[in-house]
Amino acid sequence: MFRKYRLGLLLILANCFAATQLATADSDELPLLGDSVSSIVSHQQEYLVGKSWLRSLRAQAPISGDPLLNDYTEHLIYSLAAHSELQNKRLSPIIINSPSINAFAVPGGVIGVNAGLFLNAETEDELAGVLAHEIAHLSQRHFARTVEEAQKNQLTQSAALLASVLVIATAGGDAGLAALATTQAAAIQAQLRFTRRNEQEADRIGIRTLIKTSKDPEAMSRFFERLQKSTQFLGHKPPEYLLTHPVTESRIADALNRATKFPVKHYPDNLEFHLMKARIQVQYSQNLSDLIKQFQSKLDGETTFNQIANRYGLVVALIRSKRFEEAKKAIKPLIAKDPERIAYVLAKANIYAESGQYSKAERQLKTHYKHNPNNYPLTLYYTDTLTKNGKAKKAAKILEQYTITRPEDPYVWALLSVAQGKSKNIIGVHQARAEYIYLQGDTKQAVQQLEFALQIVDNDFPLASKIKGRIDQLNQKEAQFKF
Repeated sequence: MFRKYRLGLLLILANCFAATQLATADSDELPLLGDSVSSIVSHQQEYLVGKSWLRSLRAQAPISGDPLLNDYTEHLIYSLAAHSELQNKRLSPIIINSPSINAFAVPGGVIGVNAGLFLNAETEDELAGVLAHEIAHLSQRHFARTVEEAQKNQLTQSAALLASVLVIATAGGDAGLAALATTQAAAIQAQLRFTRRNEQEADRIGIRTLIKTSKDPEAMSRFFERLQKSTQFLGHKPPEYLLTHPVTESRIADALNRATKFPVKHYPDNLEFHLMKARIQVQYSQNLSDLIKQFQSKLDGETTFNQIANRYGLVVALIRSKRFEEAKKAIKPLIAKDPERIAYVLAKANIYAESGQYSKAERQLKTHYKHNPNNYPLTLYYTDTLTKNGKAKKAAKILEQYTITRPEDPYVWALLSVAQGKSKNIIGVHQARAEYIYLQGDTKQAVQQLEFALQIVDNDFPLASKIKGRIDQLNQKEAQFKF
């Protein structure tokens, strides 16, 4: 799925880097001593490029809006990043709503993971191994180093190409074409070698990150080996991850060899990972009735993380199937054992909300929101419930404040737009829609929304000035990154 994005990335980045030359010309940022790639691509350029590319991605790819899944993934990525070699920890984690196996890192801190990766990882440490690898691509600045390598080889390759043209002119067409093909093959082979070096380095740095984060260093090689074996004898195309991150026997062996150098110890798993995996199983199920039966058959004991996750998955599947009374019974043991776990709190509230009992859902969420006012999924569920329960102004007030904390979250702006609409705040609707549309990659439509808002502002000069200022900002961004 993402090969087309990766193939187009070089062209997009090249244009974006040109656009950011002016934006960073007055910056005080200086290249790090000994950091040759910063003279080619600065950290600030990478950051601006990443933001621009992320907006383009949102416009083209199905992005997961599951607050629980996004919150879990963000926490895991930031936990790994805190123990990594990343200098700039401004990250933009994103989950692609796809059951295929893939993960990627884009200059500027964008780290993407397909939901399908959760389905194929057996523990949190295996998922962490893939994410640590992607973080290492960013910390080692592999894209910038690839650009640098290409510049170094350009003169040699150009000379070889000229020599090939000379052969065509003097020795005949066939010989010249053969020489030209040889030259191109040598350039491609050199690039492949550089890419393989990047992959091995990302493995090595990623394993070090796992150790510092108290994750199992062998999880990375274990996941790669299982992924390779599962596709070894398949006739169809391998997972996208194997196309963009070639896994060889030597690479698996090298990763395992590095991991076994660390002392053997017990690495506890995380229940939250298994709960998220169960949510994704329900999301991609083609037959909920069969899945419900599978979950029900695995409830005995309920002592392991997998057994607890099976019950949680059963609850989520029952809610999706509109079997609310059964869902209420199924969730009772979970709430009794762990009443403060946000996943359970939201599931219980969702049972009420989906059955139209918004007042009960609001009461369920209100108590927990008071104790966790900055919790991301809780805030989104609570404000959505308030809006549906006829308290849109209260929801809008909370969300307006929350946009300060998460100004680049499209789902916060989407909920605010709905809340403003229910509150009959039309100017607020246009402002929120503008931010949502901008983050989805359409600057022109975003500006148009702000212009609509400006047309109905009466004598509120501070508000009009604010809207005009935002229009100017977006127009400048559009001109800066036009490609």
